[in-house]
Formats: sequence, structure tokens, C-alpha cells
Amino acid sequence: MSYQVYVLHLIDGTTIQMAEDYDLPVEKGIVGQFSKAAQDDVLTVGDPILGFTYIPKRNIVYMKTGDVIVR
Repeated sequence: MSYQVYVLHLIDGTTIQMAEDYDLPVEKGIVGQFSKAAQDDVLTVGDPILGFTYIPKRNIVYMKTGDVIVR
């Protein structure tokens, strides 16, 4: 299985690294969620094993793609 890594850069300077299934359609992943979300929406990042983080869209300055991890 392959994973796409993303780094979310928040307004306070915090960075959050996350990964999602590489084969996940864009509209179902974090990029799709971000592009469809209203400014007041809250995005959910994480997984059932490690837990979830809830981030208001207005706090995300930008997203950067990182490595692709193959496991």
C-alpha cells in the first residue's frame, strides 16, 4: 500500500504532518475536503488508530505535499 504525505501549515506556525491512501480519489481526501469546505468548516485529520485532530479551515494557511511512502 502507498501513502501520500501532506504537511498542513497553520496560521500560528504549527505544522501537522498527515498521510492518506495514495489511491484515494482527490475529492475524498484532504485536498478535496479543503477545497469544498466553507471558511467556517472544521476539517478532520487522522485515523481510528492514532486518533483525530479537528482543524478549522480558517487556521490552515496552506498545504504542501510530501513524500510517497510505500509499505
